[in-house]
Amino acid sequence: MATKAQQWADGPWELIETPSKSMDVKKHPAIYIANEMAFAHNSMLRGLNSIYLQAPHVHKHRDIADFLFFVRSWAAWVSHHHVIEEEKMFPGFEKVIRKPGFLEGNVNQHHAFQPALKRLLAYSKETKPEAYDSLILRGIVEEMAPPLRGHLSDEIGTLLSMQPYDDGEALLKVYRECEAEAGKQDKHVVPPMVLGLRDVTFEGGNRWPVMPPLSEWFVHYIFARKYSGSWMFLPCDTWGKPRPLAFVEER
Repeated sequence: MATKAQQWADGPWELIETPSKSMDVKKHPAIYIANEMAFAHNSMLRGLNSIYLQAPHVHKHRDIADFLFFVRSWAAWVSHHHVIEEEKMFPGFEKVIRKPGFLEGNVNQHHAFQPALKRLLAYSKETKPEAYDSLILRGIVEEMAPPLRGHLSDEIGTLLSMQPYDDGEALLKVYRECEAEAGKQDKHVVPPMVLGLRDVTFEGGNRWPVMPPLSEWFVHYIFARKYSGSWMFLPCDTWGKPRPLAFVEER
């Protein structure tokens, strides 16, 4: 874990308590789904915090190029996640529980941060290393982060509120289909990034995400190599173990 003298990716935007800390995820598929989403959302928040904390301290052109690719990868992943929710996951859940508009409030929350997320994606794509300005990037993050963090937290409560509905296995089927869709993203980008944004020590230890044997090995030694320079900005290694941020100021 990073030393006390260093900032780490659990702030400035606070991580979310996962349902498994106080609930049995086997009790109902809605709890399991909410728990999986909470872990995914915390990975997004660690990425957000890592970007914000390290942005002012990246100066060499090669490092800036790698950092901008990391920002672009994170923004594209978060955007893709919310597109799947709007187009497939949320409509699927509403169909199962026979409650049209049940997740409409969560979809509406997307609109609060999506403009800034799109600007962050555009900035990270279009900016040349010599034109990089951390003040601009941080300004976009500061605008986006509060509504994004609020949404990521609120959604967990909405998912948990699906427990009273009987057909939990159908809910799980919808979730698994969306999970499979998410798995189609670039294996040289999303798996190395997401594995390095999880923290297997969080809340006393966890195994999220559960993966087939040797998956981490393949990600680390094969898929991560293509953009290895960008993964030095991740807060954890491929095995989910926290490490000091590469570019960060002392407290």
